[in-house]
Amino acid sequence: MKKYRILFVTGVVSVLFVSCEGHLEPEIWDKLEGDSFPKTERDAESLVNSIYYEFRGGEWDRYNSANDSRLVVGLLGTDEFTCHWEGYWSSPFNFTWRPDEFPFSKMYYDMLPAVTKATSAIAQLRRMSDVIDPDLLERYISEIKVARAYFMYDLYNLYGPVAVITDENTVIDINDPVYEPRPTSEEMVRLIEADLSDDVISRLEVRYPDSEYGRLTQGAARMCLVKLYLHEKDFPKVEEQCRKIMALGYDLEDNYADIWSIDNERNEEIIWALVCAPSPEGVANNFRAHVLPSDWKSPNGYPAEGWNGYKVPWAYYDRFDPDDKRRECLVRYYTNKVNQEVDARELYYGAIPLKYSEDPAGTGINQGVDYVVYRYADVLLSLAEALNEINGPNKESIDLINEVRARAFDPDKPLSLEDYPTKEALRDRILDERGFELYFEGNRREDLIRHGKYIEYANDPDRMGGPDSRPINPQQNARPHHVLYPIPNEVIVESGGVLKQNEGYN
Repeated sequence: MKKYRILFVTGVVSVLFVSCEGHLEPEIWDKLEGDSFPKTERDAESLVNSIYYEFRGGEWDRYNSANDSRLVVGLLGTDEFTCHWEGYWSSPFNFTWRPDEFPFSKMYYDMLPAVTKATSAIAQLRRMSDVIDPDLLERYISEIKVARAYFMYDLYNLYGPVAVITDENTVIDINDPVYEPRPTSEEMVRLIEADLSDDVISRLEVRYPDSEYGRLTQGAARMCLVKLYLHEKDFPKVEEQCRKIMALGYDLEDNYADIWSIDNERNEEIIWALVCAPSPEGVANNFRAHVLPSDWKSPNGYPAEGWNGYKVPWAYYDRFDPDDKRRECLVRYYTNKVNQEVDARELYYGAIPLKYSEDPAGTGINQGVDYVVYRYADVLLSLAEALNEINGPNKESIDLINEVRARAFDPDKPLSLEDYPTKEALRDRILDERGFELYFEGNRREDLIRHGKYIEYANDPDRMGGPDSRPINPQQNARPHHVLYPIPNEVIVESGGVLKQNEGYN
């Protein structure tokens, strides 16, 4: 796409990401060669950090909690997400979707240029081979490739295959840009796989020192492959990648809520997290402000601000076993600012999803709790699903599910293989278990699509809790094409028709 090819391959801004204690100053390069071209190892590190910043993009963007972030677009239209804000109650929740409309275009406009920017950064790094230690240079390039794979997977998952720029020669020679048609799904998968090859992953560390925490590791790279192969329903490859991650030494936390605690950051369950600080420069975690009611009072006396936004519908809440400790992160009762106990069920359309703990140094909006992207429980449940799809009901799948469930119940309530005699029965149970374990982490949309239930759930008039609750989709407008978001019309027009819209959208 002409606009992005010119605009986003020029000028790479480095932003501190990997350490709150670092001392990198922002630098801008507006050319791919010349006096301003990065020349030192410090320049190279800043260049790599600028690609990490693409996961942020600013205080309210992308991998955070904004109303058009990856979290929200990964939950929209599912049974585990509702919001009272007026914008959600029109087109998004009624499935009268149109291109260029909130919130469908934002991730496209963010992540497509991020791919190009990553390709540009790789091209620049290759010109520094006489400056940087060869092993460090290859690690830097591998980190950027894995980041680019994440950007491409996000685009593919949300919009289907899209035209991206991964050719380093193309980004260097931008004098004669051309419009490329959208690739096939098979071609898109190969592009992502190429950035996640064993050779690329082997150049990453299994663990980084605290000063570099937040960089993409071998586990984070393989987690992107797990998501890709789940999307493609290539379950033998899901199994392969899950077992490789399991060999890297991750483990489940004993207490579910501790995964997101400020006092337990960098725990052994986290495969990849974005390092956060309580500041408004694009490195804060603002999850709590998006979900808390406006009258919330901090039980610890910390600053608190709530915009009464995202909720988990009561129908979803009621599906949990009352003894399931994971439900404790879905808040029903709280104390308000005048010290009254509030039953959220009497006021709101859903429970408050409050996985992230308070930060004593937080400002109310901006918190410093690291934002968890992927964690080990997802690996175990993904492997359980893959083994069921390959072999049908089997003891290992049940054992894996029970391993995840063990911390949720005291006394334990393990599943029994005898209760799931068919592949379909266990498949449905695994989907339920993924919902209980991974709710409000941005997985539900792709999980429901993979299981063929997204449209069915979107059109269920009672999934918000019955006739006394405001339904998400009262007209039952969800159609098969809604498993993909629309491509922005602006880029369709700019391409002169070379780029085609997703089927079903005008």
